[in-house]
Amino acid sequence: MNLLFIILCIVHISIWIFVLFAFINPTTAYYNVYYIIPFIYFIQILPFHIIVSLKSNIYNDEKDRHKKENEVSNSLILPGLFNKLSKFFDDFSFFNPISPQGMLIFGLISSIYRLKK
Repeated sequence: MNLLFIILCIVHISIWIFVLFAFINPTTAYYNVYYIIPFIYFIQILPFHIIVSLKSNIYNDEKDRHKKENEVSNSLILPGLFNKLSKFFDDFSFFNPISPQGMLIFGLISSIYRLKK
């Protein structure tokens, strides 16, 4: 597997883990609310996603790219658990709370709650 692709996957996963767990520390919660989440929101409203576009340039076939992304995330402990939990929510709930939008909402609410205290 391509080393650059693995690095991009790990960076992408690390950003989402930061968004989800930034509420643990007030400083990271502050950065999450005022910088990270607005930046991610801006990136997601663009017609392209920087990291996904870079990964797509490495693996042109979308099915192959998704397969490789799943291999990388399943080899890591925490993202592997999130994948299993995400599949569970896809099967048994109306909307998946572990979707990118769900993670942004959770990260924002939990970080604001942390800053309020």
